[in-house]
Amino acid sequence: MSRSQPKTIALFPGAFQPPHGAHLAAVRFLAARPDVDEVVIVITNRNRGIPGTTLSLEARLSQQIWQIYLEGLEGVRTEIAPHTAVAHALDYLTHTDAGNRLVYCIGEQDFADGDARFDDLPRQGRERGVEVEVVAAPTAAIKVRATGLRRCIARGEAGREEFIAGLPGALSAEQRERVWRLCRDGVREVCDLAADRLVVRLGDAGIGELVDIACVDRSRIDPVFRLRIADGRRLLARYAGDAEGDDGGHDMARKPRRALKVERRALAALRACPGHLVEIAGEVWFERRKGVLVVDEVMPEGRSLVDELAAGRPIAPALRRVGCFLAACRKLQPGHLRNSDDEDRAHESERRRQLGAASATRPAFSTLLDASAAAVGAGLIWMHAVAGAVRVDGERVGVVDFEHASGWGDPALDPGTLSGDCIATGLIAGHADLALAGVEALWAAWAGGSTRQDPGLPGRAAGWAAAAVGRRFAAAEQDLPPAIEGLWALAGGGRQAPATTADLLSALRAFVA
Repeated sequence: MSRSQPKTIALFPGAFQPPHGAHLAAVRFLAARPDVDEVVIVITNRNRGIPGTTLSLEARLSQQIWQIYLEGLEGVRTEIAPHTAVAHALDYLTHTDAGNRLVYCIGEQDFADGDARFDDLPRQGRERGVEVEVVAAPTAAIKVRATGLRRCIARGEAGREEFIAGLPGALSAEQRERVWRLCRDGVREVCDLAADRLVVRLGDAGIGELVDIACVDRSRIDPVFRLRIADGRRLLARYAGDAEGDDGGHDMARKPRRALKVERRALAALRACPGHLVEIAGEVWFERRKGVLVVDEVMPEGRSLVDELAAGRPIAPALRRVGCFLAACRKLQPGHLRNSDDEDRAHESERRRQLGAASATRPAFSTLLDASAAAVGAGLIWMHAVAGAVRVDGERVGVVDFEHASGWGDPALDPGTLSGDCIATGLIAGHADLALAGVEALWAAWAGGSTRQDPGLPGRAAGWAAAAVGRRFAAAEQDLPPAIEGLWALAGGGRQAPATTADLLSALRAFVA
């Protein structure tokens, strides 16, 4: 960026999916400044989802729309950042020669509140001999938001009028129509866009020749893909590189990119703890900035406990091992799995509420939440302990899905949740006897491996089992059997003595009778 004469570059970073009137107003404001030689619009290289859908817009679309907006406007260009727009804009300071100037334009609210990413830039610039100015985009009076425009796109022709009304007033009717058509034709499924990016990134990582890639769940904004490699390996790749917001579309209490790191750290903690009798995924590749985690697929030819119960096969041997596994998890001290103990605790608390959403109106559930919160402690908690996450292949048993793991929680939650989920799955499949035998084996193994004294644990486990049954029956759109009240009675408090494991199993037997 060397120049014989000092130069002033104004940088305007953002996602711009799609760019709207406020964005163009900010660019015109920068371009009109007599001291600015060039305006650079920096576009985040992430696809943005349309709320409430599995659709997304890709970054290249933003650049195409900007080209329409900038027709006839000199001294303005666009760049698609390698990763985030802000990181790329900040990197300009590293590569700008002394004597030049940089002007960073950010939103008015961010400017008023203070943004740590930009607050220290003037000082950093002085150290490099580069004058840095941070300014606010004067756009507060323009109320259009990109999220609202994306919702219009998802509505198809029904959203056309509202979408066009949100575009910059300076555009001609022909330009507005071109922007609308670009957006309507540029919408794609989140998982398809993610697959395109993932293939490139896997190639760059040198993992091996990719034979096949298939999305496991097309409803997620952080999709998981099954990969088949030419050398015979079967892998799973979780991609959160484009996921924004606090919810991954599947009851996430953490942002998807953070959940990626949680799963990685939980698996590492488990691999460092031998002797838990189950198989877990091994890490193949992790790229933090790109939001990719690739692991071995656990028993790709195996079956889940849901499959086993549907086929009328015993699950007691598998759950016996899982009981030992859960007891071993209590002895782990993994520390915080993401940033801090506070974040772990906040996630654990929110996840507990989500797990009981189908039972939220019950007074006993409120009592359970209070008792559970009072009993939390350190230890690895598998907060996605369901029948579908336990896999079997002959004598082998594996467990999967640790994105909801926590280093802090109620030790009754995962054995209780798994017990209820297996019982409900067995009832719906017509094999409640096999499910009950499995749950009895789980608790026998748990009792043999657990060393922590917790008299209230069986009662709380009964509550979490009842919540899991309620969630499973609600998903199947079936009415709950009246015997569910026996489980809630153990969790509801007011007993003269704490419930025992025998009480818990007795209530489960009564429920399936």
